[in-house]
This record gives sequence, structure tokens and C-alpha cells, in this order.
Amino acid sequence: MQFKLPLKKGTLEEFFLESKSIFIGANGSGKSRLGTYLELNNSKVTHRISAQKSLTMPVSVSPKAIEIAESELIYGMYSTDENWLLQHGKRTQRWGDKPYTFLLNDFDKLMVFLFSDETEESIKFKDAYVPGQNAAKPITKLDRIQKIWEDLLPHRKLKKGSGKIETYPVYDSTVLYNSSDMSDGERVIFYLIGEIVCAKKDSLIIIDEPEMHLHKSITKNLWDKIEQERPDCGFVYLTHDIDFAASRENSQKIWLKSYEGNDVWDYEILPAETPLPEQLYLEILGSRRPILFIEGVENSIDYQLYQQVFYDYMIKPVGNCEKVIESTKTFNDNKSFHNLEARGLIDRDRRDNADIKKVLQSNIWISKVAEVENFFLLDEIVGVVALRMNKNKAEIITNVQKNVIDLFKKDVESQAIGHTNFRIKRIFSKDLNPESKTISDLKNELNQFWNHQDFDKIYNQYKTKFNELILQNNYNGILEVYNHKGLIPSSKVFALCDIKDKTAYQNFVISILKENKDDAIIIRNVIQNMIEK
Repeated sequence: MQFKLPLKKGTLEEFFLESKSIFIGANGSGKSRLGTYLELNNSKVTHRISAQKSLTMPVSVSPKAIEIAESELIYGMYSTDENWLLQHGKRTQRWGDKPYTFLLNDFDKLMVFLFSDETEESIKFKDAYVPGQNAAKPITKLDRIQKIWEDLLPHRKLKKGSGKIETYPVYDSTVLYNSSDMSDGERVIFYLIGEIVCAKKDSLIIIDEPEMHLHKSITKNLWDKIEQERPDCGFVYLTHDIDFAASRENSQKIWLKSYEGNDVWDYEILPAETPLPEQLYLEILGSRRPILFIEGVENSIDYQLYQQVFYDYMIKPVGNCEKVIESTKTFNDNKSFHNLEARGLIDRDRRDNADIKKVLQSNIWISKVAEVENFFLLDEIVGVVALRMNKNKAEIITNVQKNVIDLFKKDVESQAIGHTNFRIKRIFSKDLNPESKTISDLKNELNQFWNHQDFDKIYNQYKTKFNELILQNNYNGILEVYNHKGLIPSSKVFALCDIKDKTAYQNFVISILKENKDDAIIIRNVIQNMIEK
């Protein structure tokens, strides 16, 4: 199933929709207008569900003749002149002569058609019944909707009555209530399944904002089941939701940039295979800001902090530092396609100066603290929190520094070993390139390489450096090299400030940043100044 796309800005070349397509674009990029364009230019086979729709479900309905009920649902009115309905009726009746902005209000028409179908099939079954015949009960449209709805919402059941539907919890069938009183989410799930089950055979179904009123946990499953229910239909989705776009596997994905007027849009059909993961690629294309790849995941402290510090960037956590470096390089290598800029930001960890110099050449920034949690122990940030909690700023800073330095004194040995271990791994991965062709030669080469390494020297260099930091009371220098996941609790910063725990302390700092006032500027500036670029 193929349908012609509208003209693309800057070209007269023709482009076509595939049977499953998804347009993703920011608000104001012309998604709803595009959906209307596709419907008006393919009116014989399209069924469009707009973002602006009423979810008012009728308490009860009365069935009609099936052809009248179907026509009223599809076109907004009944007429025996289908050509007139296609050319004029749908626009004036279903869309109130305002197809771009009209509030679609057809839940009652959907319910009338469903109960008309239920009645029609029941009468056919009754008329065809022969005593003693083992005839299969017909599966109606309402049966199909009920099955999908209950699969998606296993804690609820539907009960069909005469012109009405009731709902009850699975644990108690006596607690019945009219389905018009269901939650928005429950009603929209019923409505969407119903609209698509009732669409004509081989329809092109256009859905504007398919994720609206739905929890992310259910959206993918809902549309998977709907697509499976109607394999004869084509599906066109219009969305600004990145997660939903990425969930539509094996779909043509189109980045909708802007509406240019006169039925011309600026858009890009994304290649089926891209150098970056599909979800990541789509998210980048949907942003007009430069991107900053960071370590961590969506709910990590890295993401929460950097979102507030680098608000001019779209922050994208991609996992470990290697992924940050790889993603930044890959994205910048494809500038000719997207014209956006990417940077990466990684923790200092145990990198030496040579490693840092090399990494900085690849559009990667490196923090001047060993781990992101160490930012929360910088003097300026501790001071802001202390003042907010009505504490003596100087006293709190002094105590925190003392606690961190005292702990570092105890950990000098383990920290020196940790840094040495990291350095040895780097040496082996960078300098060991055996070219032996026999196992004997390989052993000899490994032994020679091993014997030429002075691991004691590496260890002693780190231990000497760390002892110097202690003697100099170089607090920031210690934060730069100290890898310790329990450093915030060990510093006692939150206890000293009368804050419950580490998480509460970190959240308090994040909340100050979100205020975007003077204290936020202090915190933001000190962190930005602790980033090596």
C-alpha cells in the first residue's frame, strides 16, 4: 500500500508513504495539517483520528440499521450517495468544515455502530440456527474490542448489556459501574481500538498523537495489538513522542521539520539503518539544540545534574564512557545529514594526562573530578546548601573537607592500587600488539613485554602524588583523583546540614538548580568551571 507524500521543500521529486509510517516532529511542525492533507487527498480509503477528540462515552445507545450506523461513524452522516460523502460529507459533517482544528466528537456514533453490529450479527445467528446444529457463535466487533481491552487492562473486565457496557474489577464482578465512568486512559483505549476495528477494509488509518492520555508502559503494546488486529490496513502515526516513534519497528520514519505553506513541508525520510541506535537518532533529530552525550542512564544522577547545568544542550545518557566517545564521534561524522553539533562529557576516573589530551581532541569534555558525585562536595556547593539550611557555612565546609581528606589518608594504598591497575590495563590494550604465529613465540613475546614493565614505579608515582595532595591539604586535587562511591556519606555533608541522606542531599542541590536563581548560578558556574574542554 503506497500513497503519495506532499511536496518536499526544495525538490519536485515524488515521495511515497509505506504501509506503516510515522511522522515525528516538534509542536508547530505541521503534523496535524499533514494528517489532514493525507486524508483529503485519499478520502476513499482513509480513516483519520485527530488529536483533538472528545472522550465522553455515552451511558447507553440504541442500535440503528447497520448501513446508517456505519456511514454516520465514517462520514459523520448517512447518505446513499457515497461519492458526495467522500467529496463533501466527511469534511462538512465529520469535521464540521474545519478539518484541521475541529474537535472530533464521535464516541456516541462508535457505540451506536458497535451495538448495531452486535444486533445484526445476533439476528443473523438466530435466523441461521438449526436445532441440534453445532454452530460457532459469531465474533462481533465488540467482542474483538473487549478481548484487546481486557488483555491490556487485566485488572478490569467489560460486561455487555442492552445498549450499554459496564466495567468491573476482576476480583469482584458485583462491583459494576457504567463504562462512561471509566478513567480517561481506559476510555481512550476502548475508543482507539473501536475506531480501528470499525474502519473499512484496507483503510489507511491516520492517528494524530497516538500516545495521548496513555501511560508509556501500555502505549507500545496497545498499538502492537491494534496493528495485529487489522493487518489489512496501513497505519500513519503523527507524534512528537520519541519513545513511541522508536517503538514502531519496521516502520518508515519521517522527520517532519516544518510546514512551509501551500501544501509543502520540510521533511526527511530517515534511512532504515543509521549509525546510531534508532531511538537515539530520532531524539537527536527532534531537537534544535546541540547534544551532549553523557555517562549514565535516564534516571541517573549524571542526567539529573547535567540537565540543569547544561540547559542549552539536549542531554543524552548513553551508558559508559566508551559509549559516550563512540556516540559523539559517530554523530559528528554524519554532520552532512543533520547539521547539528555534539559533544561528550565523561568522568575523569583514573585517566592520566596523555589519555586526557587524546580524549579532548575528539569533542569530549572531561570533568575535573573523579566521579560525578564528587561535584556535590565542592566547597561552593556545600556552602550554598549550608546557608540554605541555616548552618555556619565556613564550619560546614571545613568539616566536610576534613572528613574527605581523613578518609583519603586511610585509602591511599587502595587508591594507588586502583589507579595502577587502570594504568596497566591501558598499557596492555595500547602497547601490546603481538604478531606471533606460534604459541611458543606468543609466550616469549608476552614474557618480554611483562618483564619490561616497571609496575612498582607506576604504583609509587601514584602513592607519592596522593601523599603530596594530603600534605598540601589539596581538597580539589583529592576530589579529582578519589574514586569512592560512598564518599558523600563518608563526608557527612548531609548529616552536618541536617538532611536525611545522600539522595535527599543530591535532590536538594538539583532543586536549587531548578529554581534558576542566584544560588543556582553559583552551582552551575562552579561545575562548568570544573569541566576540562
